[in-house]
Amino acid sequence: MLTFRRIHRPAIAGLLAGALLVFAANGTTGAVQANDVTQRATAQEQYYSSYGKPQPTDPGTAAAIAQERYYASYGNPEPLTPPQAAGSSDDTPWLPVALSVTVALLVITASATQIRRRHARRRRHARVTT
Repeated sequence: MLTFRRIHRPAIAGLLAGALLVFAANGTTGAVQANDVTQRATAQEQYYSSYGKPQPTDPGTAAAIAQERYYASYGNPEPLTPPQAAGSSDDTPWLPVALSVTVALLVITASATQIRRRHARRRRHARVTT
């Protein structure tokens, strides 16, 4: 059974010391991570500036070019086909449906029969022993 025991003072002190160590370790790595992020940002800025300055375009042309790139990203469209007429309802495979229903009913009947026989055997044995 689960019982609660009293937490001892040295255990609490150890937990607090461990928490303080974790916070202290995270504080020192934060400065290293900030320096790393600054170096990455500088490298990215140098990479993008190596391409030169973009050519000035009017907003209408820029929007048209952006829309062209967007539509071109989908590839060549296939022509639309008219909807097909729905098939007749005679396509239903009635033989497999009937066979599966028959098998299911046979399994249920056999299970019920076996359960009934076991129950009857238990009653006979109980009557004989008394």
